[in-house]
Amino acid sequence: MAEKYPRQITFESLANFRDLGGYRTYNGRTVAWRRLFRCGDLRHMTQSDFKKLKEEIKLATVIDLRSAQEIERHGVGLVSEADVRYHSVPFIAGTSRAEDEKLFRQCKNMGEFYLHIVRHKNFGGQIIAALEIIAERENHPLVFYCAVGKDRTGILASMLLSVIGVQDADIIEDYSLSGPYMEKLLQLINSHPKMAEGAKPLPDYFWEATPESMELFLTTLRKEYGSITGYLEFVGCQPSLVKRLERALLT
Repeated sequence: MAEKYPRQITFESLANFRDLGGYRTYNGRTVAWRRLFRCGDLRHMTQSDFKKLKEEIKLATVIDLRSAQEIERHGVGLVSEADVRYHSVPFIAGTSRAEDEKLFRQCKNMGEFYLHIVRHKNFGGQIIAALEIIAERENHPLVFYCAVGKDRTGILASMLLSVIGVQDADIIEDYSLSGPYMEKLLQLINSHPKMAEGAKPLPDYFWEATPESMELFLTTLRKEYGSITGYLEFVGCQPSLVKRLERALLT
C-alpha cells in the first residue's frame, strides 16, 4: 500500500469516513488518492463538515446505499440541499426489517449475511448501477455510504477493489478498519435504553468487522463464479465496465 494521505479522515459528525486510495493492484498500479471515499450515514452532517467536504475533498457525487424506507424515515440531510450529485442505489437483503432479522438468525457471521445480500434477485442490477456511477471520472471525488459504513458499504468497496485488481489482504484490511468504530457505536447504543432495546434483535456478530467475514465473502464468490468479475458478468455487467473502472481509479 502506497501511503500519501491519511486514510481515515476526521469530521465533527461523520463517522467511519476513509479514503480508498493507495491500495496497489496485482499489476503494480495504485488506486488514486482523494478520488473515492466510503463512510457511514451522512444525514447528521454539520455545516462545518459539509464545508470540509466541498473545500478540502471537493466532493462531487454521493451514492446512498440505504433502502427507500430508511431514506423516507431518516432523510438525507444537507446533501439534498447541496450542489452535489446524489444517487440512491439501495443495497438490500430482505424486503423488511423482520426478514433481515430472520436472515441474521440463519447466519453465523457477517460474511454469510453478505452472501445473502448479493444473491438477492435485485442486487445484481444495483451493484452494476453503483459501479457505473463510480466508473465516470466526472463523478469524482465520490463517496458512497450506508447506515454505519460497514456492511453495504463494505460489500461495494470489496467488490470494486477486487475487480480493479487490489489484493485480498488489502481488501480485508480495509474492511476491518470499521471494527473500532463499531465498538464505539455499540457502547453508545448500550448507553441509551431505547436504542439498546431496538438493537436487541441483532446478533452479536453484527457489531463486528472481522477479517474472517470478508475472507469468507470473497472466497465463496470466487468458488461460485470464478472471480468477482465473474459474478458481475453473471448478473449482466458489460465487459467494458471493469476497464472503465480501472481508467477512472488507477494511476
